[in-house]
Amino acid sequence: MNKNESKYFYTATLFDEALIYLLNKKDIEYITVKEICSKAGFNRSTFYLHYENISDLVDECMEYINNKFFKHFNEDSANFINKISKSSLNELNLIKSKYLVPYLSFIKENKNIFKASLNN
Repeated sequence: MNKNESKYFYTATLFDEALIYLLNKKDIEYITVKEICSKAGFNRSTFYLHYENISDLVDECMEYINNKFFKHFNEDSANFINKISKSSLNELNLIKSKYLVPYLSFIKENKNIFKASLNN
């Protein structure tokens, strides 16, 4: 990863975190680009270099959260996702310590994400 890519991802992460913070304060319909930029510490032009609108940020933020979530599991996330997507509901048994502990750990470390999702 070169320096510019690193800066891009750092900026995107700050926008994601700003959105999560604001979602804990109010519904998505009432969040403005100005508020997101203020919380993230960037101006509107930087926002629009990354996104066309708030909906694009929401989509990216969901991907950001999913990536954070899968990093909590010891096994390869691609294999884990593949296993879940190809299994029937009867075959899925995720109430095992190898799945439950990372899941609960993620919730504990990311309370703000779950609070925002429950509020919205």
